[in-house]
Amino acid sequence: MLKRPVGDSPMIGMKLGSLPRARLACLPTPIQELPNLSKKLGGPRIWVKRDDLTGLAFGGNKARKLEYLMGDAVAKKADVIVTGAGFHSNWCTQTAAAAKKLGLDIVLVKNGPKDGWEPAEWDGNHLLHELMGAEIKVVRPEKFKDALDAEMEAQRKAGRTPYFIPVGGSVPLGAAGYVNAMLETFNQSSDLGVDFDYLVHGTGSGGTQAGLVMGARALNTGTKVIGAAVGWTSKEEQQAGVNKIIKDSHDVLGLDVEIPLSDIVVYNEYVGGGYGFISEEKVEAVKLLAETEGIFIDPVYTATAMACLIDLCRKRKFKKRDNVLFLHTGGAVALFPYRAPLRAYSEGKPFPWTVPDWSPQST
Repeated sequence: MLKRPVGDSPMIGMKLGSLPRARLACLPTPIQELPNLSKKLGGPRIWVKRDDLTGLAFGGNKARKLEYLMGDAVAKKADVIVTGAGFHSNWCTQTAAAAKKLGLDIVLVKNGPKDGWEPAEWDGNHLLHELMGAEIKVVRPEKFKDALDAEMEAQRKAGRTPYFIPVGGSVPLGAAGYVNAMLETFNQSSDLGVDFDYLVHGTGSGGTQAGLVMGARALNTGTKVIGAAVGWTSKEEQQAGVNKIIKDSHDVLGLDVEIPLSDIVVYNEYVGGGYGFISEEKVEAVKLLAETEGIFIDPVYTATAMACLIDLCRKRKFKKRDNVLFLHTGGAVALFPYRAPLRAYSEGKPFPWTVPDWSPQST
């Protein structure tokens, strides 16, 4: 069944085992078959990799990345983490949880509609950020990088040892988490007696896709990794971003295999206007998975990936005999700030809004 004995794999020569690692996630996460969704879509055999069950905060893919990133931070004796992302970012939630678990402080720089923006109500991931006692600074996107740089400098001047992690942890150490996840999936597929022909996931800052692509190629699994872009980037821009992380990872991870650009497959037709925008395709994805399998995904990230999978099934891009693995990257707590459009869709009414008020695009 397997394309190549694991003992012959370049994975054996990789440096994963020598990297500092903070054990933050509950691994391995289960792989479950989705027979009701498969029947509903009338296409391939669909499975889900439950990385929403990684156990850090409300779970999600970032826990895998943070094991290596936080391991490095601790090894370098950092006492405060500086990072940032969107206002309701699951990345921020899991990074804050990891920092608190390891006894570190954290500063979150978040994009918002205006500098210093404060919502009328705490909800979703922002509520979690506040509950964990993260220091939060909200800026417009055009000021984001400067704000992160300024925060690092301010922490140094205060006599602290800050550790900076870019959005999504999408650097070689973060990607290592998903090289390891592909090895985990490889072993599980062997136990299940199933070859996964495709793996569909949401791709944003690119680290998850980079790790999956490297792992699939190094292990010679034959799995085609499909990334559904969750932001505004073109396919070419997204491919280039993922490719850069892969190239940067060669020395850090000891990857002894070349990755062709054709391995980086990106669809950007399902973003519905942009990051954080709501769309009928995304809400249908949320509702369909909930109704058929009792599994909840968020309306931003995982819904984009599921909308992609649904559409590819309907367009018969998969064969009936194919096994398609959906990577559930977590973030379902983001459902709650979208309660109004979710209710409207369920009641057959127009969306009250498509751009949330916390989005920079709302102003």
